[in-house]
Amino acid sequence: MTKRRFVGKAVTMRVKEIARCANVSADTVRFYSRERLLRPRQNLRNGYYVYGSEDLRRLRFIREAHKLGLGLEEVKTILTQTTEDGLSNNELKKLFTDRLSRLEQHLIELERLRDDMRASVDVWKHLPEAAPDGYSVQQLIRQWS
Repeated sequence: MTKRRFVGKAVTMRVKEIARCANVSADTVRFYSRERLLRPRQNLRNGYYVYGSEDLRRLRFIREAHKLGLGLEEVKTILTQTTEDGLSNNELKKLFTDRLSRLEQHLIELERLRDDMRASVDVWKHLPEAAPDGYSVQQLIRQWS
């Protein structure tokens, strides 16, 4: 069970505690802290870094953004500009539109690879039954490219 300390009305958690709450590893929490996506405070009495509810919210957002395929730089842009400078609606739309375009291009490439591999497997089905040697494998790979 996670022990949460209350400082005034704020909840504070150490690395392992916030990691458990967000279902990530402690190393993940440390990484995002080094990237300045999380903003822990250092406890002056014991030197431990403590995280608050805002850090937990940000950590959960990062996980969801990664599920959408957003990269670290895109997440940084969203988190820093929406809280500090202000990310306009048009800039946010452009960020997502660009990501969608890259995703669609990647899907086209994956579909082409799938079709090439299907064709190679079909060719392989018609080859005589024998253990493939280096030469036959090279021939199949050349057909993919």
